Amino acid sequence: MLSRRRFVSAFSGLFVAGVLGSNDKSFAASKSAVATKSKTGKTKTVNVEEKLPSTLNPSVLTSPSKQAVFYSPHPDDEVLSFGPIASELYALGHELIFVLLTAGSTTVAIKLINGELSSPGNGTRFAFKGMRDPNNSGYAPLTQADVGKARTVEFKSAAAELGVKKGNSYIFDLLVENELPITAATAVIEQMVAKYPDATHWSMSTLDTHPHHRSAGQALRIVSAKTGVRAAYAVSRPTLDQIKKQIEAKNPDVPLPTPLKPDSTRMLRVRNSMLPYNAWNPAANSFAIGYASVPNQFEELDLLGNSQYLLSTPPLEKVVNWIV
Repeated sequence: MLSRRRFVSAFSGLFVAGVLGSNDKSFAASKSAVATKSKTGKTKTVNVEEKLPSTLNPSVLTSPSKQAVFYSPHPDDEVLSFGPIASELYALGHELIFVLLTAGSTTVAIKLINGELSSPGNGTRFAFKGMRDPNNSGYAPLTQADVGKARTVEFKSAAAELGVKKGNSYIFDLLVENELPITAATAVIEQMVAKYPDATHWSMSTLDTHPHHRSAGQALRIVSAKTGVRAAYAVSRPTLDQIKKQIEAKNPDVPLPTPLKPDSTRMLRVRNSMLPYNAWNPAANSFAIGYASVPNQFEELDLLGNSQYLLSTPPLEKVVNWIV
């Protein structure tokens, strides 16, 4: 399995820095060294943040509390869909709060890990290819509960790499018969809105190709309409092509996503947050579940270094007629 050093080095070599132009007056920071004087009069070098313009829409930067709450339907969504957005906000001085709605225990990766299905190795660089052998590797086949626990650890580790402070991660497992009930997700979001009323709340979109993502989007849409809380919606990577087709077909219910491409210093946090999802160490109950599930999405995020998001999302009843 790939070592951490090789993994980070490979990711770093592929990223091309670039920031889109913007009139937004908010600023963020990348590390640079400057000399300052301490109380004793001695000069010392400290790391500060170099001001860089943000490309985020100003409407998602208006939180009086400078807090951002992200509702992740599964472990890895907080990186794959929210990662660049969260890292950008962190650089702008916002406090990040991550809420996990399900443990994602129903992923097909369980069959790959348990040796019931051969991995096609469909990642371009670091995906395992072939058939796992739990007995040979010294671990018992995983149950769904085992997968949920391992994925939750991946989530917590990734959140920390993105800048989420201890105590700012909330873990729920709302999954019922492989469905995310909208009523349950709505109740959790209402709880978080009561706790963080001045934050901007982020979820996935109702336009998403994954039903759990759509439920999370519908739940936030309902709470936002009810409470007036600031809301925005990330567009998952597989969903973007479908949205483009609907826009080309002039579907009036499909809004145009806003792109975000952070500076390379901000993307470094996102790359670091990918590492827990490709960490294979069965002796430590680490099974690279996120990467086994969707390797191409991780690699596309690394290669493109971007996110897409919406400022509003249509109700589900306007989506079901064309959603794939």
